[in-house]
Amino acid sequence: MFSSARSAATHSRSTLVLGICACLLLVVFAAVCRPQAGPAGALAMVFVGGLHALRLKWRRQSEDELRRSEEQLRISQRIAHIGSWDWDVASGRLDCSEELCRILAIPLEQAPRSFAGLLALLPEPARETVAAAVERALSGDDSYTVEYSLLHPDGSERYLSEVGEVFRNYSGTPLRVVCVVHDITERKEAERALFFEKRYRGLIENLPQRIFLKDCNLVYLSCNSSFARALGVEPADVFGKTDYDLFEAPLARKRQEEDMRVMAAGSAVERDEQRERDGKWVSKALIPLKDEQARVYALLGVLTDITFRKKAEERLRESEERFRNTFEQAAVGICHIALSDILIRINLRFCDILGYSQEELLGWTLEQTIHPDDRAAEQGQLSRLVNREIDNYSIEIRQIRKDGSLVWVNLTKSLVCGPNGEPKYLIGVIEDVTAKREALDLRRERDLVQAASRAKSEFLANMGHEIRTPMNAVMGLSRLALKTELMPKQREYLEKICSASRTLLNIINDILDFSKIEAGKLELEKTELSLQEVLGNISDMHHLKAQEKGVDFKLRLAPELPRKLLGDPLRLTQVLNNLIGNALKFTSRGEVVVTVKPVGQEEGVVRVNFCVQDTGIGITPEQMEKIFTPFTQADSSTTRQYGGTGLGLSISRQLVELMGGELEVHSIPGAGSSFIFTVGFAIAAAGKPAAGPREEELRNLRLLVLDGNPAAVEGIAEMLQGLPIELRAVPTFAAACEALKEPSPHGHVPFDMVVIDGATAGEEGLEELSRSISTRYQKGVPVLATVPSEQLEAVRQLGDEWGLSAVYAAPVRPSLLVDGMIRALARTVAHQANPAPAAAAAAHPARPVRSAPQGPFLPDRFAAEKAKLERLLARNSLDAKRQFEQFCRQVPRGSFTGELQALQACLEKLDFRKARQLLAIFPAVQEPHPDTRE
Repeated sequence: MFSSARSAATHSRSTLVLGICACLLLVVFAAVCRPQAGPAGALAMVFVGGLHALRLKWRRQSEDELRRSEEQLRISQRIAHIGSWDWDVASGRLDCSEELCRILAIPLEQAPRSFAGLLALLPEPARETVAAAVERALSGDDSYTVEYSLLHPDGSERYLSEVGEVFRNYSGTPLRVVCVVHDITERKEAERALFFEKRYRGLIENLPQRIFLKDCNLVYLSCNSSFARALGVEPADVFGKTDYDLFEAPLARKRQEEDMRVMAAGSAVERDEQRERDGKWVSKALIPLKDEQARVYALLGVLTDITFRKKAEERLRESEERFRNTFEQAAVGICHIALSDILIRINLRFCDILGYSQEELLGWTLEQTIHPDDRAAEQGQLSRLVNREIDNYSIEIRQIRKDGSLVWVNLTKSLVCGPNGEPKYLIGVIEDVTAKREALDLRRERDLVQAASRAKSEFLANMGHEIRTPMNAVMGLSRLALKTELMPKQREYLEKICSASRTLLNIINDILDFSKIEAGKLELEKTELSLQEVLGNISDMHHLKAQEKGVDFKLRLAPELPRKLLGDPLRLTQVLNNLIGNALKFTSRGEVVVTVKPVGQEEGVVRVNFCVQDTGIGITPEQMEKIFTPFTQADSSTTRQYGGTGLGLSISRQLVELMGGELEVHSIPGAGSSFIFTVGFAIAAAGKPAAGPREEELRNLRLLVLDGNPAAVEGIAEMLQGLPIELRAVPTFAAACEALKEPSPHGHVPFDMVVIDGATAGEEGLEELSRSISTRYQKGVPVLATVPSEQLEAVRQLGDEWGLSAVYAAPVRPSLLVDGMIRALARTVAHQANPAPAAAAAAHPARPVRSAPQGPFLPDRFAAEKAKLERLLARNSLDAKRQFEQFCRQVPRGSFTGELQALQACLEKLDFRKARQLLAIFPAVQEPHPDTRE
């Protein structure tokens, strides 16, 4: 700005000089042209002299005005803290104002004369910022604004704001750069102070403590949101109020009196108090605020809710009291021992064991109470404990009582360490084991009792058949009596006798099995078995019960297992039946999964892992400790709710141990249990390889589904993923009929199985379609149906007549339906492989059935043995094979030979369901043989 004023004055003077010179040249030209005009020349000279005098006066006035303008500019810049610099781009000269030198903290004589010199005065970040801004302005922006900080030699930091503009000629070439520099340090400091004030205010507002500020007249000046929120008002509403405006009169008077005492004393006060209105504890701090003359000008109050801390302190006191009571009233002796072995704290039981009082023992060493012969052993363990070789130790030693007698104690010591791991003291626990020592002398008597118990078990095992025979007679005769004409009351009595007899016989069977195991009279067979057949029979036994309870029952047999193994199929079936029966008994929803897989094979023996997993009620850790105890169940309420003798798991565990395995259980209460055992089976000698066509029958099976519900069809398709089954779904009865008429790519049967939805086909359509398939393909194509629940019983009764393989209530779970499909396919394949029991017997002669001995026919004996066999088959008991031999002895010689052989074949395969059907062929009471009639 200073350079601009100087340039304007210079321009005015140049213009004046040019005017005077022009006039002078005019006069000289006139004199030359008219030399004779002497007066005119003189006049011209006078005129020129006047103009020169006028020019001198005008020059002095311009210089005065320029000095005044420059002085005003300097004063304005000094007052506004604004400096300036003017850079002539062409010459490179830089003019700095006096205020700019003051801002830059340099003398005016050392003011930079070039733009590079100006940049050299700035720190590196500011230098780069200004240079870049000026470069952009010269390139075309014409103006720029930057802010940067500057460090003065005295160490103070100043903030500068620089605004510059580029002046150009008509062609756009930069001529000058003029810049104004403003010291904005005070503004920055004000902004920073405002920022910190806002942060401080925000901090106060967000503190959980209730904070207020009063003046000397106890009028509220301000408060935070917590204080106002507790009063139910806004912070602005508190300003200008007194305690009488915000609280009740007694409380307001109490608060003001307390505030005045604190302000008069001039020192802060802090105390805890409990509010009467809600019982909460508050820590109240009143702080007088003083000025430079130590005069109190305001009162700051901080209220903190310490209810939680007070409650924690109360709980800590209660915990200490409980610890003190536990320590003093413990059933074992407890002592705290210093590292120097001195007793520093003992409880009453410790004193009772040794017969001393607390005052007598405190200050003693523990070694003084130990028998001399036991001190060395105890000191050795103590040395290991102090050296951190062990965490604790227990040792049985003798201690000397006050009366001189000895007492055997079990001493347990542990080391207590500080936060940094430094040893602090020892804790010792002594338990009087004198009685335990005396109990060692009774072991011989216990051994005698155990021997007597084994003798009892042997007696029960030997008397097993003698106990069950009359019970079978009671049951058989009761069943026979139920088939006669009876009065309602008599029938009720007999039914109760039958029910009670079955329950009693189950208990007797479990007890006798347990007694056999304990007596060592149970021996395992080693015959050829097929895990596929064993699991298939087990599935037939439990599938119906699982279906009735709505529980998914799944069997998973690893395909890599050998087909034929050597073992005891009866006892294996007994174990699995018991575990699966328990799983189904204690599972009301979810699933029961049986998994069988190999876990290793060596030297002709394959180890097979069996796992029965359920989603039932589970077993707690406390219950798990006693579930294998004989005559015990997991909970006392279990027997009342579910029934049972509590022997099943004990027998199963011992059978597994006899097989060379160990029965383990894993359970989560409320989530289910898993019973797992692994036993070894010898691999049977290689015979004829399994027929290959069976695998071919399971490949590319075609399934026809008649269902108008796409969601149901999609569920079946998801369950069949990964199986070699080709699914075709049709939505109408007519479409199903047309599909069945299509030529088959694999033979005369277009589909290997048909599933019909009764709601889609209708009752008549279901009957027509199932009868048609059964008649056309001779029951070679299994048909499954789903019907509404109200039609379930009626359709099931007609199922055999229509040719249905299985009937389910709709809606049916896809998993249950797919399980039934696989079972139906398996039964169909088995039926095709063995068309009739007689043909199977002819092709593979069964073991000859032991015929009845010569003698009179006893109808009652026949009925009793048949009733007993029926009961065992209904229970899926493994004793049915043994009872079958007894039953055969009661059948007249030459009668029912084919039926007996077929029944024997079913028992060999453990197909109890089919055996029950064959047993129904025999009459309830066999008529006497003609030779035996009178």
